[in-house]
Amino acid sequence: MFKKYILLSLAFIALSFAVSCDNTTEDPPNQNNSSTGTTITGPRILSKITSGNVNIEEYITNSGFLSQAFIRDVASSNTITAIVTYSGDKISKIKYQDNINPHVIDNLYTLTYNSGKLSGITMDQTNMSITNHSDFTVYYDANGQLYRIVEKKKLGSTTNYTHYVEYKFTFAANNVAKLDHTAMLMSGGNPDTSTATAMSYAYDNYDSKINPYKTLPKEYFIVTGTLFPVNFSWLSSNNPGKLTLINPTGPPVSVPKGYLYDTQNYPVSDQGQAIKYVYKPL
Repeated sequence: MFKKYILLSLAFIALSFAVSCDNTTEDPPNQNNSSTGTTITGPRILSKITSGNVNIEEYITNSGFLSQAFIRDVASSNTITAIVTYSGDKISKIKYQDNINPHVIDNLYTLTYNSGKLSGITMDQTNMSITNHSDFTVYYDANGQLYRIVEKKKLGSTTNYTHYVEYKFTFAANNVAKLDHTAMLMSGGNPDTSTATAMSYAYDNYDSKINPYKTLPKEYFIVTGTLFPVNFSWLSSNNPGKLTLINPTGPPVSVPKGYLYDTQNYPVSDQGQAIKYVYKPL
């Protein structure tokens, strides 16, 4: 049901978070736009991204903390709602649920930390009345940079892990240069490499400006990336100018990306001004 939506997301190098109006936000967005006479000169947070007259992303924040996000298929009324729960100042749970009956996405993620850094995630999923469970382990390199995420999944009522997924990151400075996504079955508690399928995403031509997603919690985008791996560049400090999809069974497919910026070095639109980035002050 979401296949067409995901294909559109690849073209934009973005998910589609959205609701139809601004009245869910704590205060109205304050966009750098000379036509409105309002300018943000201090700290800000990403509020929404629009395409034409449709909001394709919206983040609801209270006192600077992300509390909700909405995902919408730009070609239909399909919507995913993400509800974020905190323990202190750390995200402890994220609940994703779509508006389809029966649900295709109905996932509850529980996050754990070690020395203040995300170290593990569990996911309980109800899919077409079938309950699945996943355990994620988050790994860092010697410099503390995100290096790998490993997911082990139990399908249905099975007690043993049945599926293995690995997300392996290559960083260039503070930007994700490549993500290698590998999935396979498990047998006897071990990954069965003979069943492996792979997909890679390369992110190139980064600018020197500010990634708008850096204004929101990194942990949220790590979890969201396990749903939509193409968007792991949202963990970068800057904005990619090109995404290349690398499938071992076919030729690479590249998608260009360009931006217009405000005087504070934040993107305000794509180069064609079809996609708009809207912020609100903190």
